[in-house]
Amino acid sequence: MPRQEESTRRGALNLLGIEVTGIPAVERVIEIPVSSIRPNPHQPRHQFPQESLLELAGSIKAHGLQQPIIVRHLKQPAATGGAAAGAVYELVVGERRLRAHRLAGLKVIRAILRSVADEHLLRHAIVENIHREDLPFMDRAVAFCRFKDQFHAGKVEAASEDLKISRRTGFNYSKLGTAEPEYQALIVKNDLDVRGSNLLLNLVGKVAKELPKKTEAFKKAINSGKLGLPALNRLQDKYFPAPHLEGGKPAIAGKATHPTSAGAMKNIPFRKTATEVVLDLRFDPRKKPHVDVKLRALWAKAASQFFKAAGFRTVKIEV
Repeated sequence: MPRQEESTRRGALNLLGIEVTGIPAVERVIEIPVSSIRPNPHQPRHQFPQESLLELAGSIKAHGLQQPIIVRHLKQPAATGGAAAGAVYELVVGERRLRAHRLAGLKVIRAILRSVADEHLLRHAIVENIHREDLPFMDRAVAFCRFKDQFHAGKVEAASEDLKISRRTGFNYSKLGTAEPEYQALIVKNDLDVRGSNLLLNLVGKVAKELPKKTEAFKKAINSGKLGLPALNRLQDKYFPAPHLEGGKPAIAGKATHPTSAGAMKNIPFRKTATEVVLDLRFDPRKKPHVDVKLRALWAKAASQFFKAAGFRTVKIEV
């Protein structure tokens, strides 16, 4: 076949979305039957609130689909019944949009047909969803753990960098994504944020280690009623109360000396309630040499950063 005719033939095939050996098909938007699409088995999202889907379905019916879904050809069509029966495509990304189309009673959907290898199906799904604000927190955590195990040999730092999230966020995802299912369910049920989730898991581990005889009572407590941050703080105070002296006065944590020997500290009063933790550090003005103003300011800045990194939401340093 003459070179010009061969070039024309390949160009026509590409425009039709047909791959020619060595030349990938041009990615284009097509319309395909909703019934011909099988769900993504690696879908990181596990919660699909009906109200949210109905709102999306209404928007699609009124304004059309703004962003096409992405599908790939199935190597072997599904043999089971249901929506996957006779499917010739597999969803890569766009589960909510596909479900909304079904709710709206729409028979076809706009889609991008893309060549995606099996080993990259999970990657596509997670990268597409991990930064979406509407993706539930626990779904992100579980998806992150699958991603780090499959693509980064379980290394949190490498997976975090790949997904463009902070190292701290990655470690939070890793901790929550590997928690026992019963505690993951509690986190989802009570819609706990990062701080509440970490406090719950820390208490679970601490009770099991230090108060094993009270484990059952503790489990009963966290499964009864609404479990928010105030309730978790009360449980922490109940099972691990801060030490107090007789008469209700705070216990003395001990005496210390400034690491630079700039001046000796007084006794350190410590008190803790359900809403705050107070650590009162004071330099004795009678000791010499005195700590200068600049050193005090540097210490206050470092202390503030330390306590915020430790998870305290509000830190007040007075010097």
